[in-house]
Amino acid sequence: MGTQANRGLPDFRQARHPTRVYSGVHEDTEPVIHVFDSSLPESESNPRRLLPDASRGVQDYCDRFSWGTVDAGASQLAVALLLDVSEDMATASKWHQQFLHKYVRRLPATWTVPELDIALWLHCFENAHPDA
Repeated sequence: MGTQANRGLPDFRQARHPTRVYSGVHEDTEPVIHVFDSSLPESESNPRRLLPDASRGVQDYCDRFSWGTVDAGASQLAVALLLDVSEDMATASKWHQQFLHKYVRRLPATWTVPELDIALWLHCFENAHPDA
């Protein structure tokens, strides 16, 4: 039944960029998310900064990120991370609240998360709650 319900959805068991790592830090009290892909040479665009702009097209909570809490900034980060990993607006929209409460609110002040962790969270959550 789970396979039938998920037909056509992206398979999150395989991250699209398994060498990509997300990190969150505070620079001069501003929350900043960096995305580094170890399969690419370090350059002006690697690491790149993850900005709220693209994710605001899915759900517009605010123009900044936060984590370790449940607020507008953490909600925007949940949407942004899911969108960046899945490259799918519907997936980010559908699961961002659960991702916020189960994952983003638990992130420490400084953190590093491989894309694979987020992709596996999506895969597991989608299979545990296929009709959500």
